[in-house]
Parts: sequence; C-alpha cells; structure tokens
Amino acid sequence: MSKLLKGKPVADDILQRTKNLVASLSAVPQVALVRVGVDPAAKGYQRSAANVLQQAGLKTVPVVFDSQITFSEFESQVTQLNEDQQIDAILLLEPLPESLPLDAVQDLLDPCKDIDGVTRANLGSTLSPRSGDLVPLTAAAVLELLNFYEFNLRGVEVVLIGDSLTVGRPLANLLLAQNATLTVCDKYTKQLFEHTVQAQLVITAVGQPNLLTADMVNKDAVVVDVGTNYDEAGKLVGDVDFAQVSQKVQAITPVPGGVGAITTALLAYRAARIASQGK
Repeated sequence: MSKLLKGKPVADDILQRTKNLVASLSAVPQVALVRVGVDPAAKGYQRSAANVLQQAGLKTVPVVFDSQITFSEFESQVTQLNEDQQIDAILLLEPLPESLPLDAVQDLLDPCKDIDGVTRANLGSTLSPRSGDLVPLTAAAVLELLNFYEFNLRGVEVVLIGDSLTVGRPLANLLLAQNATLTVCDKYTKQLFEHTVQAQLVITAVGQPNLLTADMVNKDAVVVDVGTNYDEAGKLVGDVDFAQVSQKVQAITPVPGGVGAITTALLAYRAARIASQGK
C-alpha cells in the first residue's frame, strides 16, 4: 500500500496558522458567502465553508439572492460588497443561474477580496506568482500539500492531466514557477500512457473516474488526484483508480480526504491574511 498523502494534517496546520493570525487582529475578519437561489450543492458548500471559517475564528456573512435576480441587480449588490470596509473577503458559491454567466460574474469581484482566486487578475497572477497572491484556490491547495509533505519539485518530471482555466492552467504555471519539468496533457493528447508511465509526479484534474489506472504509472511515482466525481452509488471518487493504483505507487492522495480537505482551510487563512493587511 502506498503512503497516503492525507489533506487533514495540511488543513489542520493551515487552520492553526489562521487562528494565530486572527488572534493578533484588532477586529474579527468577515467573509461574505454569496449564494444565488436554493441549489442544494451551493447550500451544502455554504454550510461547510461557514463551519470551517467560524472554527478558525472568522465571522461569516450570508448574502443570499433570489434566482430571478438580473445581472445588473447582481452587479450592484456585488459592488456594495466590494466597497464595504467591514467585509474583508468574498466567496461566490456555485452553481449560478443561466442569467448570471460565471466568467462575467467572477470578474465583478474585487480581486483583493477574491479568496477563491477566480477573477482574471488573480488567474493572471499565476504567470509570475509572488507570496501572498490570491491564486486559484485548488491549484494553491495542491502546492500546499506538496510543500507540507516536503516534495521538492525542482527538476521533477511532472505530468499534469487537465488544462481547465481555474485548475489545470493555473496549476501548470505554479509548477513551472517551482522549476518542475512539466508536461500538460488534455483530451487531445494521444497515448496518455506514454507520458504518465515515465512521470515522477502525476496530477489529475479532469473529472473522469478511473482515468488513471495502475498500468499507466511506475512504482516510484507520486499521484495527486484533484478530480471530483460521483460513482453510480453516489460515492465521491477522484480521477484515479485508487484501489489499484494505491497498491503500486510510492504515494497517493485519497478522495475524499486529499486536496479537497485543504481548500476550505485555505479560504479561512486567506481571509485572515487580507484582514491583517488592511487593519
């Protein structure tokens, strides 16, 4: 059995740093949780995010709009949140109704309050990342995990499967900034096996169960599974055939309990850091 790269110890470390930072502030940081409508997934994320943020000592401010809200009305409300000096950070909960195109809505956020790292400004910051940048959250969580487990990326042969705008591409830039030797594969890649079987580190971020199988990796590989899928039984699974791959490789992240466990803790830390810079 491979070494499990669990996300909980990483998240616990981040949350402790967050609590220490919050304790040093003169005011409690406030995070606006913005939801449109009553979608169960958005409501569930709101509950879980609020729970972690509050555990870290932050205050959450639920901001809920009717699903019939127009784009101009929504823009006006977000502008008020951007300008509200009592609100340190804003988290936009998905999904959104069709009347609110996600890319346009994300760019309404003040990049300095965008703890999810989804505005164009924060996406672009991955091209030349600096400490403290609000880079896309999931990409940042992968780096937090690798750093926690002391995985040095310099010169490492990395294969990243997936080139989405908010995960794959930002993560590619962050890996290159760590001097990794990177190959990015997408749906057009031919003979994916030929790339992955040589890699020292394989990262999957596609959203396709059992995409990576045991015959596609070598025994010395480290596998980080960023995928989020549900199987026929409704169980949360990643992109990797965990049962088989975990019997072969050196180390692997579980799903659930891997990268996903880190993201909400990072939200809390980012909100506290923003507050510390402004107060």
